[in-house]
Amino acid sequence: MTRIRKLAPVVDHVEKLEQDALKAVAFSQQRLQQQQQRLDQLIAYREEYADRHSNGPVTYGAMQLREFQRFMAQLDQTIEQQREVVRLAEREVEFKRQKWKITRTRSDAMHKMIERISEQERKQLQQREQKAMDEHALRQSGKNGEV
Repeated sequence: MTRIRKLAPVVDHVEKLEQDALKAVAFSQQRLQQQQQRLDQLIAYREEYADRHSNGPVTYGAMQLREFQRFMAQLDQTIEQQREVVRLAEREVEFKRQKWKITRTRSDAMHKMIERISEQERKQLQQREQKAMDEHALRQSGKNGEV
């Protein structure tokens, strides 16, 4: 069994790790995009709500004004919390991307090693074949000389 065949399960494992890491990056990017969309929706809703109330009736009762201010403060707090969720999702994407780069580097190194081993085995086979042909030619020349 050649060294390359012996290493095939290891190569398959390293390639699977790389593919899994790449899928994790894609999943994290998708999650980030969803969280960013939620943030954008919250900000748009806040602006729309504020515009609606500033363009509405000019006079508010004390209770309506307090309720509006309370709701806006709650909305601002929710937006800040969502911004933190987005920041965490961005960090997760970066972490997953770094992890993928590491697995890709390992995979590339494994493939380069396989190429070197393959080249060594090819050269060894050529040398054996050449040696066999030389020995055969030597035997043939010895037989021709005896006749």
